[in-house]
Amino acid sequence: MTLADSVMATRLKVMKRAEETGNVSEACRQFGLSRTLFYRWRRRYLAYGDDGLQPRPQTPQRWARQSAPDLEHAVLAYGLQWLTHGPQRVADQLRQPKYGGWQVSASGVYGIFRRHGLQTRWERLTRLEQRVMQDGLLTERTRRQLRTALNGLEVHVEAKRPGDLVCLDTFYIGQLKGVGKVWQYTACDAASSFAIAMLSTEHDAVTATRFLRQVVLPALKEAGHRLKRLLVDGGPEWRAVFEQACARLKIRLQRTRPRHPWTNGFVERLQGTILTELWRCAFRRTFYRGVPAMERDLQEYLRFYNFERSHRGYRLKGRTPGMLFCPSLFPHKGQAV
Repeated sequence: MTLADSVMATRLKVMKRAEETGNVSEACRQFGLSRTLFYRWRRRYLAYGDDGLQPRPQTPQRWARQSAPDLEHAVLAYGLQWLTHGPQRVADQLRQPKYGGWQVSASGVYGIFRRHGLQTRWERLTRLEQRVMQDGLLTERTRRQLRTALNGLEVHVEAKRPGDLVCLDTFYIGQLKGVGKVWQYTACDAASSFAIAMLSTEHDAVTATRFLRQVVLPALKEAGHRLKRLLVDGGPEWRAVFEQACARLKIRLQRTRPRHPWTNGFVERLQGTILTELWRCAFRRTFYRGVPAMERDLQEYLRFYNFERSHRGYRLKGRTPGMLFCPSLFPHKGQAV
C-alpha cells in the first residue's frame, strides 16, 4: 500500500465513523481532527466520491534562483576588496568592462552578499578583521561613528565649470601609534566632484597654503582650469598666511556661516566617503609606520575615485569626476547626459 492509499483509507474511516455515530464532533475527537478539516474532506467526498479523498499532489518547491558561479565570485571579490561599497555601488562598478561587464542588479548583489553573511558593511569589515587576525596582522581599530552625516547644501552652489568653485576642508584622521597626529587636507571641485587631498602631521595655515600652492593649483593647471573661488569654513588653518596667499593669487575666498558646515557639503561628503571606503578598510588591513605609506594609499584611492568610480549625483549622473575635470582624456564621454 502506498502512502496515498493509506491516507485515503484513513479519511474513509473518518467519514464512516461520523456516519455510524451521527456525531461529527465525536468522530473528529477519536481521530484527532478538527471539524473544519472534516467538512473540507466531506465536501470533496460528496462531490467526487472516494476519489475526492485522494491527497492532492504537492506542488514541487521552487529552488531559489542562483547566480552564475563566475558572477558570484566577481561580486564577492569586489565586495571584499571594497568592503564599504553597498549593493548599488557594486552593481554599477561591475558593469564596467574593467570588472567584467557583468549585468547584475543591486538586489542581485545583495542576495549574493546575504547568502554569504556579508549583507552589511560591518559584517564585511568584521570578516576582514577575522582574516587579518588569523594572519597575525595587528591593526588599529578606527572610530565606529562617522562624522555627522550631512544631507547636502541648503542652496546648490553655482559652479558651471571646473575651477569656478573649489571647496576645502581638513579632516583629523587620528593619532596613530608610531606616527602621531595625522590630518587630511581635502579639496573638492564643485562642478565635477574631482577630489584632491594630501596628508600632514601639521595643522596650520602654513600647511594649508602649501596644500593650495603645491597640490591644488598644479592639478587644476594640468587639466587646463583656472581657480576662481575657494569655499572654506572658519577654521584657523584658513586664515592669516592662507588669506594672504589667496589675495596674491587673486583667488576669491569665501567662508561658510558659523555652525553651518552643510554649506560646504561637497567636501564634507567627500571626506565621509574617503573615511568609509578607504581608512576604515585600510586600518584593518595595514599597520602604518609613517605618513608616506598612508599617502600612497590615499593617492591610489583618489585615482580610483576620480577615474573609475561612477557617481550617481545630480551633476555627474553616472559618470566619473575625471570625465568632467579632464575631458581631454574622455573625448566622447565628457558631454552632458
